Amino acid sequence: MLSSRECPDCFAAIEDSSAQRCGYCGIMLSSRECPDCFAAIEDSSAQRCGYCGSELFKDSLADLGQFDPDEIKKYLKFYTTLINEDAHHTEALRGLGLCYLKMGIYPLAQQQFEQVIEIAPDDAPAYYYYVLASVKGRRLKTLRLSEARLFEQYLLTALQLDNQAPQYRLLLAMLKRDYYEVNGMKVSPPNAAELLKDLYLKEIDEEEAKYLEKSVKVSGQEEYFKGLSKKKRDSTDTDRQ
Repeated sequence: MLSSRECPDCFAAIEDSSAQRCGYCGIMLSSRECPDCFAAIEDSSAQRCGYCGSELFKDSLADLGQFDPDEIKKYLKFYTTLINEDAHHTEALRGLGLCYLKMGIYPLAQQQFEQVIEIAPDDAPAYYYYVLASVKGRRLKTLRLSEARLFEQYLLTALQLDNQAPQYRLLLAMLKRDYYEVNGMKVSPPNAAELLKDLYLKEIDEEEAKYLEKSVKVSGQEEYFKGLSKKKRDSTDTDRQ
């Protein structure tokens, strides 16, 4: 949990909760700016920028799309500012976790998603992204048993909350096969074959598929992805101006 504020620009610790400026870099701490056009955001609960209309909160890796590192850092700064004002700002915590995940900073991503789960236990994406952040690009076969069981539980929870997201089902199938089946362990239902049975009738976002394929290592990896129907987002999907 966050024990102190952080400067959204230089990430120095802000010990004084009433401080208006960072003592290290001097930036105003209470300012909120749209990550796309830098217009002032007066309402911390606003979903869109009142000036350029872009969505302020990203709910998935697909929403971040092809953002480059500099663009990611702008959103990271915005979310950090909001969390400094309200440590329980669920959308900002989720967005911050996605930024860290996209940047490959897995421990910080894991921490944000863990907080989202604590605050909003019905947030399906948080369980899925917590698992992705915790895998840290490893081969699933090499997980510890305690990790595999926790990840299985979290992915099942995500599916119970939202059974329409194919990436939840796909990652769970990869875990069941590459950890339990490959290691010769008993597999609780549903098994990998059952999970994959109707997966290829669903459409998965191309960016989500790319990230999953890149960040999770399993035997026969290409077999999981070659039959998927992938949806490619255009500029209107991500609301970028």
